[in-house]
Amino acid sequence: MLRTDALDALAADVGAGEAELFAGRYLALLEQRVGNLRQAAETADATGVREAALSLQTTSAMIGAEALAGTVAALPTVAGSVVGESVAEVEVVAAVTTGALVARASAAIPVGAGA
Repeated sequence: MLRTDALDALAADVGAGEAELFAGRYLALLEQRVGNLRQAAETADATGVREAALSLQTTSAMIGAEALAGTVAALPTVAGSVVGESVAEVEVVAAVTTGALVARASAAIPVGAGA
């Protein structure tokens, strides 16, 4: 669910402290990003769907949340009911991703520990 080597690579690039901050910001904004995607889908805002999906997919890939990034990448590219139904799957995978990130933080595994 969560590739920790992606976080370690980020830590190698920007430093462990910055990578930890990024992970924390990602987690803090995850629900909002998924909400933006849902709202855009519900209002049939194709541009909003693309923008929200790109933001969520890119940040998820950077944090190592490959399942979430892949689920978002597989979304239909037009807004409407098909996308709206697909957003429910994104929400489930986002919840699992949140659990994995919280578990990692609770285990006190520092970002960059594997780098």
